[in-house]
Amino acid sequence: MIPVTRLVMAVALGLPLLFLSGARADGQEIPGQFIVELKPGVDRDALIALHGIGPIFRYDLIHGFAARLPVPLLQRLRADARVAAISPDLVVSAFARPARAGRVTSSATTANDVFVPEAQTGVRRIGADVVAVIGFRGASVQVAVIDTGIDCLHPDLLNCNGGVNLLNPALSSADDNGHGTHVAGIIAATGNGFGVQGVAPDARLYAVKVLDANGSGALSTVIKGLNWAASNGVQVANLSLGGFDFFLGSNPVCTAIANAVSGGMTVVAAAGNSSFDALFFTPANCRSSLTVSAFADFDGAPGGFGTPAGATERDDTFAQTFSNYSNYCYDVNRDFKCTGVDKYIIDLMVPGVDIVSTLPTYLVKLNASPYNKSLYYDKLSGTSMATPHVSGAAALLIGAGLASTPEQVRQALRNHGECIGGPFDASSGRCPMRSTDDPDNAWEPLLSVGSLPWP
Repeated sequence: MIPVTRLVMAVALGLPLLFLSGARADGQEIPGQFIVELKPGVDRDALIALHGIGPIFRYDLIHGFAARLPVPLLQRLRADARVAAISPDLVVSAFARPARAGRVTSSATTANDVFVPEAQTGVRRIGADVVAVIGFRGASVQVAVIDTGIDCLHPDLLNCNGGVNLLNPALSSADDNGHGTHVAGIIAATGNGFGVQGVAPDARLYAVKVLDANGSGALSTVIKGLNWAASNGVQVANLSLGGFDFFLGSNPVCTAIANAVSGGMTVVAAAGNSSFDALFFTPANCRSSLTVSAFADFDGAPGGFGTPAGATERDDTFAQTFSNYSNYCYDVNRDFKCTGVDKYIIDLMVPGVDIVSTLPTYLVKLNASPYNKSLYYDKLSGTSMATPHVSGAAALLIGAGLASTPEQVRQALRNHGECIGGPFDASSGRCPMRSTDDPDNAWEPLLSVGSLPWP
């Protein structure tokens, strides 16, 4: 049996891997569509012209392109010594689930009611409401929501600065599903006296549309989204999406994220909603991603107050009915141990059950019910909802000058996280105890920003 740390070190080094049994293929390859990476120094455009390729995307963040390749052309490229790797393009999807009851249950009982802060259990549980009052609000930090788009006309999202539609550049980046708008509200809803307030209400949002009206898309488009964000000076990118990945983190999107992080952009990724090891899902399994699993919190406070009627989770526990987890780390120092200098697949655990946030001000898939037509808010669950809390927290740190690099953001959030049984142990990279229903043994901390400014 290969030790856990050695297995994941093999991922980082591109060595042969031991595949685990029981993985469920929630995703799939896109037939005939590939991502091609070239060796350093190769003229990309000249190679494209030589082979007569019509690329879907040309990349700067990775040295290569995406294209549909018939078998003869694919075979020619595989025989070309200038090609470093050819990977199948993968289907990716938004990581959200319907709320347990399907509608908001807060003090907003009619279409004319406003929501009260108490409805936002995730924002309160991580302490973002407290630090907002003393001026830590992520001022002017640029955050890209790489997702289904954003309804930038929502009254709580007027800090949205437009963006790009990579599915059809001729169209706007407006959200035709609802998922991206919900994510955007968790990150940075402005707090205008009505509705909800995000973790970093003064951050600047950018809509990077890579998923369609059904919340589905291609890994190649996600890479282009990262490319756009990096090219436009974005400081934080939120990826509440992913797909099944048998390459275990050795894939083009992980290369793109590594390069984006090297350039100074913090990339936050959802662990996934399959109740399985996140090692098998990308971009959750990328070494440079800040990866997030989900936690259940129904009252915005520690301690646990019981299970609400109809809920399938218990308050203050790991979201065991859906959240991915992980037993693995990247063995950075190659000592065959998981310690504080290494990179765990899962970095943080964050509230992600029944999270109230914004929905588009027009009918889309996630806002189609008549009762919600006038409210433009609802609850969703998933690691998709946990992840934007971390993106907002990253914006708080960057805006406050408390972190200037992605690794500083990662270390600050982990070191300052809430742990069961005592303070976070930086030397081991773990909390001293874990939630009893958390299926992994990495003991990741729960996100907490409530005592900013930090020492």
